[in-house]
Amino acid sequence: MSQPASALAPVARFDADAVAKLSALRRTKFLATAALALCVLIFAVAKSFEGRFAWLGFVAAFAEAATIGGLADWYAVVALFKRPLGLPIPHTAIIPENQNRIADNLGRFIEVNFLAPEPVREKLAEVDFSALVADWLSDADRAAGLSRFVGRLVPQTLSAIEQSGLRGFVTSRMLE
Repeated sequence: MSQPASALAPVARFDADAVAKLSALRRTKFLATAALALCVLIFAVAKSFEGRFAWLGFVAAFAEAATIGGLADWYAVVALFKRPLGLPIPHTAIIPENQNRIADNLGRFIEVNFLAPEPVREKLAEVDFSALVADWLSDADRAAGLSRFVGRLVPQTLSAIEQSGLRGFVTSRMLE
């Protein structure tokens, strides 16, 4: 007795964004496969009629190169992630087999080249923050907006200082 198809495969639930991405991926795969098939068809037709029309030799050469290039690209991309055609070909499925090592190396690279104090310091030294702020404030609308924001912020800050007892603390420390 066979089981229903729903019992054989887990049901995956995707949000609208994931469904749209899967749909776009399927469409792209279909277009790539159709382009490859079209190149094979053009090659076959051009080779068949090359005897009658010599110029079809150029078309056949173009289609042959496109077919070989398409197959090479397909193999290269597929071989990174899995075994093409399910065959145990050496040097394939590189990413799944080395996922942890790749992640460690990528993490180390980011840490050393982007997050270490020295590269960050060098990048920050390249930026003229005062010029950026001055340029930003040179726009009258931005300057007015900042002025309104500070105008609202100062009374709120003073009120918070008064309510928290911070004013008394600071005053007593200053008088000591």
